[in-house]
Amino acid sequence: MTLSTPPSEIETRINHLKQRLEKAEIDAALILQNSDLFYFTGTIQQAHLYVPAEGDPILMVRKSYDRAKAESSIEKILHLDRSSDIPDILNTSGHPLPATLGLELDVLPTNLFFSFQNLFENSQIVDISQAVRLIRAVKSPYEIDIIRKAAELSDQVA
Repeated sequence: MTLSTPPSEIETRINHLKQRLEKAEIDAALILQNSDLFYFTGTIQQAHLYVPAEGDPILMVRKSYDRAKAESSIEKILHLDRSSDIPDILNTSGHPLPATLGLELDVLPTNLFFSFQNLFENSQIVDISQAVRLIRAVKSPYEIDIIRKAAELSDQVA
């Protein structure tokens, strides 16, 4: 049994997010919260996941770059020194800065919101919290299988 989230699962989750971004006319999302990072990447590092509505995602990792490479099936994983480097990384990677950027505003500290507002000064920042929650609420066969196995182990312990 592998402990890594299968690449097909990560790809499906990201595609669901991209569909919601397109439907809401949001150019891209920047995922910051640890639980959402794990859900969409398969790794839980100090990182930022950039998901454009069109194009490939970029996982920008501050710490444990090698671990992120080992755990995540995201193709483009880059080292990130400072959040202020994100616009340059996006430009270098061929992504224009988004006109509309989605963030998880339900959990984002205000000081981080203001720093991202300054970084993306020409972008409208919108809340994608509900979209992320709705995606995560629908369980895939992979997730249901893990829940069943966890319940079986729980029964054995009890």
